[in-house]
Amino acid sequence: MPPTRKRPTIYDLAKAAKVSPGTVSRVLNNKDRVKASTRDRVLQIAKDLGMKPQSSARTTQIAIVNVLHEEAPFKSGGYTSELTMRLSFQLAEKNIGVFIPSNPMEQLKGYFLDGIIALLYNKKGLHQLHNIQKGVPVVSMDNFFATEEQYVVSSDHYESGKMAARYLIKKGKKRLAFAGSAAPSANERKQGFVDEIRANGLAVEDNLICQFKTKTNMHSEIARIVRGGADSLFVPGSSQESIIALHILQYIMGLKVPDDISFIGGENEGISENLTPPVTSFKVPLQEMAESAVDLIIRLIEGENIAQTKHTFSGHMIERDSVSFSH
Repeated sequence: MPPTRKRPTIYDLAKAAKVSPGTVSRVLNNKDRVKASTRDRVLQIAKDLGMKPQSSARTTQIAIVNVLHEEAPFKSGGYTSELTMRLSFQLAEKNIGVFIPSNPMEQLKGYFLDGIIALLYNKKGLHQLHNIQKGVPVVSMDNFFATEEQYVVSSDHYESGKMAARYLIKKGKKRLAFAGSAAPSANERKQGFVDEIRANGLAVEDNLICQFKTKTNMHSEIARIVRGGADSLFVPGSSQESIIALHILQYIMGLKVPDDISFIGGENEGISENLTPPVTSFKVPLQEMAESAVDLIIRLIEGENIAQTKHTFSGHMIERDSVSFSH
């Protein structure tokens, strides 16, 4: 039997990089006071030597990376901020270091990480990330471009669309409208929404189904829906789209909700229940998603072979006062 290959140490890395063991330690623990060129050289040689972070000798370091989808209209707030906060709390409770880069494709090159949790992927960002941090476990949130072997934690967006339509139909609504962003999650919600309308024998009216690419054209799209005679409107998402839509309906168009039109929004925690009227909302299971993602990334870091790569969670409706009953 051939002898077991000795695992490289920081002394081997220091010798190969022609720096002191102290410099290697600062680089591998993501500390300051190291020149960028030296940091890059040490990290590259560490990768060439096949070195992995050793959690027993240092605080585990996980990056939470936000790579925005190219067609998503809102960069911050709502969903992204809330999920990042919940992930950070979950990691902190387990004494895990959290790194949230403002420019991930540049900053990640200079960090020696145990794992990455990524939000809101686009295809280009996904490819770049795997090239930058080869061999580092990655769990992504709502990754619509994942391959079979990539680990993903997501909300069941399709089912949320069906639930919203089902709720409105039970309230006697006949002309259901949808207004959402151009992000993949909104596409899934829209498909579930129209499929549920058809399943109940109602007509899907194309002029009542729209997606907006920016906040600026929300007004024109919602006005078109109202002029089309919609009796109800679903505006999904937790990035304040529903708050803006409600403002347009009530304060720009002068409509009464729910007397003139019923309304379901995406839940914005701490806000939706305090609007006038309190908004019936769909709540994305962000806490369950955060707990699952953190559990998954820790198990991957520890070397566990996890067969199930896709983990999907269902949200729920919160009934308040923005939907009326139609006879």
